[in-house]
Amino acid sequence: MKKILLIVAVAIFAAVVPAKAQKYGHVNSSSILEVMPGVDSLQIKLQAFQKDLQSMYESMMTEYQTKKDKFDREVGTMSSAVRQVREKELEDLGLRIQEFQANAQDDLEEKQYELAKPFQDAIQNAIDKVAKANGYAYIFDTKILLFYDNGDDITPLVKKELGIK
Repeated sequence: MKKILLIVAVAIFAAVVPAKAQKYGHVNSSSILEVMPGVDSLQIKLQAFQKDLQSMYESMMTEYQTKKDKFDREVGTMSSAVRQVREKELEDLGLRIQEFQANAQDDLEEKQYELAKPFQDAIQNAIDKVAKANGYAYIFDTKILLFYDNGDDITPLVKKELGIK
């Protein structure tokens, strides 16, 4: 009976005594990304890529408008067969332009991800090192954190780990 009481007492004590307190931290990865060396070249490369896409789009639109204007001028003198062929050409070119627009947005997002990934990986590695070195159980990013009252801001520690002032 004493053993059972001792076991129950130990179980109650273990349940009442809180486990080791876990440390929580938060970081503002966006503010770190903004000041990282080399991130300005990311914007320059992304703008150049966007400019290339824009030039291609404008070239396609110019070609379409030129063909459409020529078609409109000559439509009265065309045979039915020629008119159908030229209408089909205009329709196909219009579809290619629409497809290009849809793909260009995807390409731009993919390029942005590709260019930002090394920076994001460096930030994540620094966060991992800081969290492990300082005993944090959880680190949250403030850009997606809706509320925080407790926890440590480890942004300065991560910047230090990355060599950023």
